[in-house]
Amino acid sequence: MKQSVTLKGTKDGFVLTLDESVAFETVLSDLDQLLEKLHSENKEQKEVQKGISLEVKTGMRLFSEDEKAKITEKISSKSQFQLKKISAEVLTYQQATEWHESNSLQMEIQTIRSGQVLQAPGDILLIGKIHPGGTIRASGSIFILGELLGLAHAGFDGDNEAIVVADFQTDAQIRIAESVQIIENKAKNQAGTDEKQFAYINDLHILDFEGLDKLRTIRPKMGKVTGGLF
Repeated sequence: MKQSVTLKGTKDGFVLTLDESVAFETVLSDLDQLLEKLHSENKEQKEVQKGISLEVKTGMRLFSEDEKAKITEKISSKSQFQLKKISAEVLTYQQATEWHESNSLQMEIQTIRSGQVLQAPGDILLIGKIHPGGTIRASGSIFILGELLGLAHAGFDGDNEAIVVADFQTDAQIRIAESVQIIENKAKNQAGTDEKQFAYINDLHILDFEGLDKLRTIRPKMGKVTGGLF
């Protein structure tokens, strides 16, 4: 009869795979038998290596916290393994929600005043004005349809590919990942109208500005990520 637990060695330790199609109680029983067998084999050895790294893989099945606790207790009490993690090939609802938020464009319509902070887990489109002392932060890119007089921090988790699109005003502060720049004097183009620009990290790892007509050339994947805004 096929066992519901399979143990294989890797360069980093061992991987224990649990059959996703078998009832949990059967998995526990087979795991118990496997650990007993290993314990008996270890008794015959003069030296038993302790603290061997072990990862448990559950395939397309998500275990409850109670089930994980039972597996963890059995491994810790009946083996020399040090359990590193229990992983599955599917996402929990919370993980799926977090992934969706970090890969979607969030839209907000509001005015951000001094002392207020607006934060997004992915890209964000703000329709409104950011006053001096106001802050907008995103782990992805920031698109502002309005004046930026406060702080816009894109890629705050370290994403150097993020950009900031806004009506940049004098004294506005732009941050992308760890790079920072303050608008000292708002420039005008030759026609006397405001030039629409975006901020980005260039190939020299310097925060730079270009016209929106260069956005697709500099960030060719940006249209796909943001649903084709540009």
